[in-house]
Amino acid sequence: MTRLRGECVAPGVAVGPVVLRGFDAQQTSRRIAADEVEGELTALRVALDKSREQIEEIKQKQGGALGESELRIFDAHLSYLADAMFVTEIESQVIKERLSVREAVQVVFGKYDRIFQLVENDLLRRRASDLRDVATRMLRNLDKTAVRGGAPANVPYILVVRRLTTADMFNVANEKVEGIVAEEGGMNSHAAILARSMGIPTVTGIHGLPSDLRDGDPVVLDATHGELVTRPADTELADATAAAQRWKASLSERAEPAGAAEHATRDGVAVRILGSCGSAGEAELVRSFGMAGIGVFRTELQFLTERMRPTEDALVAAYRKAIETQLGKDVAFRLLDVMAASRAADGAPAERNPTMGLRGVRGLLRSPDLMRMQLRAILRAGAGVEGIGILVPFVTGLPDLQRVKAALLEERVALKKARIPVAEDVALAPIVEVPAAAMQLGALFNESDFAVVAVDDLQAHMLAADRDNADVREYHEMAHPAVFELLARMAKDAERREKPIVLFGECAADPVRVPFYLGVGYRNFSVAPVRLRGLLKALSRYSIDECRRIAARVLEAPRTVDVQKVLVSIETV
Repeated sequence: MTRLRGECVAPGVAVGPVVLRGFDAQQTSRRIAADEVEGELTALRVALDKSREQIEEIKQKQGGALGESELRIFDAHLSYLADAMFVTEIESQVIKERLSVREAVQVVFGKYDRIFQLVENDLLRRRASDLRDVATRMLRNLDKTAVRGGAPANVPYILVVRRLTTADMFNVANEKVEGIVAEEGGMNSHAAILARSMGIPTVTGIHGLPSDLRDGDPVVLDATHGELVTRPADTELADATAAAQRWKASLSERAEPAGAAEHATRDGVAVRILGSCGSAGEAELVRSFGMAGIGVFRTELQFLTERMRPTEDALVAAYRKAIETQLGKDVAFRLLDVMAASRAADGAPAERNPTMGLRGVRGLLRSPDLMRMQLRAILRAGAGVEGIGILVPFVTGLPDLQRVKAALLEERVALKKARIPVAEDVALAPIVEVPAAAMQLGALFNESDFAVVAVDDLQAHMLAADRDNADVREYHEMAHPAVFELLARMAKDAERREKPIVLFGECAADPVRVPFYLGVGYRNFSVAPVRLRGLLKALSRYSIDECRRIAARVLEAPRTVDVQKVLVSIETV
C-alpha cells in the first residue's frame, strides 16, 4: 500500500478501479508520402466532425447539471474547432511539411500553447487550457488503434491522466467518472471549475502515475486531503467505500430550508456559514446545502468563457440568477479579479510578474469602464433585494476602496436619474489578501461595511509561496506563527470596530485550524459547499472556551514546528 500526496482541486472521497488516459508513448515522427496526404486530410475532417458531435452531445446531456456559464466552456471549444486559422495551419503542416495529421495537430496546438504560456496572464492560461482540451479530444479521435485506458461500460472508475482536461472528464461512451487524479492541471482551469461544480473528487500534482498504477488497479482517492492510496488493504478499501457512499449522500442531501437557525459550536455559540461559488450550478449547491447565503461569488467565469467581453445585460441576467437561487439570503459579488481579459483585448503588453501586477482593484481602476459596467450590473441585478454586497479584490490601502466606493455612488445616482431600478443598500467590503491591507484593516473599516479575509492568498503572499506550485507546497502549507498572529490581530480589529469579518478559502474550512479561528473571534465563514460537512463536524467538537484555550496555545508557539504540535495534538483528541 502506497500513499501519494497531491493538491486538492475538488474535495471528496472516491473508490474504484483505475483507468489511465493520456500516457501513451510518443509516436515516432515520420514524413508521409505524397499519396498519403489526402487520406490524412480526410482523417482531420472526420476528427473535427466527431469532436464537434461529442461536444454537442455532452452539452445536451449535461444541460441539467451545469449552468449557462459552465456550458459556455464547451461553446469555446466548439469555436476553436470551427476556427479557420487553426484548421488551415493543421492542413498546411500536412500538405507542406508532410506531417501526419496527428503530428500536425500536436505541432500547431503546441505552438499556440507555448505562446499563451509565455504571455503569463490568467485569461490566456485558460485559453491555453481550452486549446489543450480541444487538442486532446482531437488526438483521441484520431487514434486509429484500440483506445488505451478504455473503461468498461457503466462501471464507475477513477480517471488517472497526465493533464486535467475536460476531454477526459466527459467521455461520451462512459460517464461514470467517480474521481480524477492528474499529474498536471491548475486549480483554476476550466476542468477544475467543472470538477468542483459537479462534485467530482479531484487531485492534481501527483507525478509518475504510470509507474505506480495499471488499468484496473483498485485505489482510494481522498481528494479532501490530497491523497491517493494505491493497493489498499481490504479493511481500508471497505472503510473508504463507506466514506465514499457518505460523501455521495452528502452531495444529494437537502439541509434545512431558508430561514432556519444558524449553525453553532458544541456549546451553542452561533456561527454563520456562507457559500463560495462562481457559477449558477455552485450557487444552487449553496442553497440546497442550507448555507446562509453566498459569501463570495466569483465573477470571472463569464469573462473567461467568452471571446468577447460580456454585455452589461448579460451580466445583469447572470447576477440576478445567482441572487434568485438564494431565496432572499445574502449574496456578495467579488469584482473581476482577472484583468487579462481587458488587457488582452486592449492589446496591452504582458506583465513580467502578473501575480503582483495589475490584479484585482488595480486593474479595475486602470479599466474604469469595465469596473463601472460590473458595478451597474450588480446594482441593477439587486433591485428590490436586500443583502447585496460588493467585494473589492486585492486591496492594498484605503485609496483603493475609496475610489471604488465613489464610482459605486456615481453609478447609482446615474441609474436612478435614468429611472432604472437599483439595489438601495449595497454593502462594500475589501478582500484582504495582501499583508499591507491586513495591517491596515482598522482604517479600511472606516470605508467598508465588513471585510473578507482570503486566507489562502494572504498566506501565499505572507510566505512567498504559490499554492499551485508543487515545488513550494510545503512552504504554503506550513503553520507559520506569523500567519496566525495576523489572523488574530484582524479578528480584534473587527471586534473593536464592531464590523463583521468573514474568513474565505480552502484554509478557512480546514478542520484542524477551525478551533483557532473560533478562539480568536471569527464567527463568519465562506467556504465551498462541498466543504460544509467537514466544517460542521469541526464545530460540533468544540466549545468556545476550548477554542480560546487552543488559540492561546497557538499564539504562544514560537516556531512552525511548535504550532504544528499544538494543531496535531487537538486533532487527535
